[in-house]
Amino acid sequence: MSAVLAGHSALGLAFSAVIYLICLTGSVVVFVEELERWEQPEAPRVVAVAPEVIDKGLTALREMGAKDEVRSVSANLPSPANPHLVLSARSGDRTHSGSWFADAAGQPAMKVRHDVSDFLVGLHINLHLPYGIGTVIVGLAGLALLALVISGVLAHPRIIKDAFRLRSGGSARLSQADLHNRIGTWGLPFHFIIAFTGAFLGVFLIVLGSVAATTYKGDMTKAFSEFAGPSARGAAEAPRTEPVPPSAPFIAAATAAAPGFTLQSVSIQQPGAKGQMIAIGLRDPCGLPLSESAVYDSTGRKVFASDVAKRSFAQQMIFAIQPLHFGWFGGLFVKLAYGLLGLSMCSITATGFQIWLTRRRDKGRPAPIMERLWTATIWGQPLALTLAAIPSLVTDAKAAPLLAWAAGTIAAYSLACLPSMQTRLRARLRAATAVALTGLALFHAAISAANGVSAVDPMSWAVDAALLVTAIFVARPVLKPRRTSPARLAQAAQT
Repeated sequence: MSAVLAGHSALGLAFSAVIYLICLTGSVVVFVEELERWEQPEAPRVVAVAPEVIDKGLTALREMGAKDEVRSVSANLPSPANPHLVLSARSGDRTHSGSWFADAAGQPAMKVRHDVSDFLVGLHINLHLPYGIGTVIVGLAGLALLALVISGVLAHPRIIKDAFRLRSGGSARLSQADLHNRIGTWGLPFHFIIAFTGAFLGVFLIVLGSVAATTYKGDMTKAFSEFAGPSARGAAEAPRTEPVPPSAPFIAAATAAAPGFTLQSVSIQQPGAKGQMIAIGLRDPCGLPLSESAVYDSTGRKVFASDVAKRSFAQQMIFAIQPLHFGWFGGLFVKLAYGLLGLSMCSITATGFQIWLTRRRDKGRPAPIMERLWTATIWGQPLALTLAAIPSLVTDAKAAPLLAWAAGTIAAYSLACLPSMQTRLRARLRAATAVALTGLALFHAAISAANGVSAVDPMSWAVDAALLVTAIFVARPVLKPRRTSPARLAQAAQT
């Protein structure tokens, strides 16, 4: 058992900082739809869309640039979680590529700008490193997390018996160990699911990239066609002389083949070309594999259907892995549960490394520099992520969140290098995080109110309120008055 515990500690130490960052960003990415609404609260709200409106929107996208340059156009339909009609175009002309919020008539009204959400998702998935390197590191961290969950259970044979044993008031190491073990025990099913699905997604992308490199000459689209369907790239050079068919017949055929599903998206690949294809995406409001897709040629012949319900259990699990990992099923209540349990994984990671540091100090081998660097990791990252969101309120620069996060991270670690910060670093970083969260919420609310309260998405106010509540929670230990010992009171009275 001691060998298992030693291996558990070594593995945790090796990946602790990366795992903590991935768990922290994952807890936020659960709410990515809400964050996207918070970023652009003035976007036109659309509840329902008719096929004719979809056709108008896709036609408007094609007319924005040269038709021969348009490679694909798509419409993502409103849902209860995201009441917006989003039109997207991919074109050889970058000026006319991107996504737009459309009004109820289907006309593009506002360019979609989700810089903060995109930054957080990228940081969680590949740490904003080059795709191959970042994906491999995150995949290995997922495998390490899964191994830590399993080895943590094996290293504690009394894990169930001691499930409610929490020693407080004793040594710091025992209190931290009990907190680490109890949180790990109470959230064990969730932690295992998140670790397993995270490891699976990381390994799956690595394997898929290897298959694409060896079998499909690096073409990820071809490698993924078994799940996503064929593409019409072969028609890219064909003249755009064909009419684009209306979407209504394709929508009717796809929904008839999947009863109970609702329309999620309509996309046209190589619109106007002889080999154009129309893809219909459907959403299952009840099942865990949330989507189905069907692809048709311009004559109405179905050339692909995902048919998730008819696939083997293993293939169904592949489709279900992503919503299961991120909590994108079951509505807001499930998201809140995922967010809180994700923060519990952050706490387990933080206390696990702290236990090792405290054990070293108890044995007379303290590592003060490592202690300060770990404190800068635990409380510097929430500060850096908050700072990353602030520039998006005043600038459209795509790289602004990444630069602000990097600046906050460097500042936190720079403070940790100062020996004078040994006892004050945690409090100062917590205070700075609370101030940044409060400033972000108030500044965003003020900007939103300036656009007219009635035009602001209610979700925007909810996110601002959540930021203020989080700021209060973070600042509470800092604001709590310190208790003065009787000896110090007596000394003060004498003087």
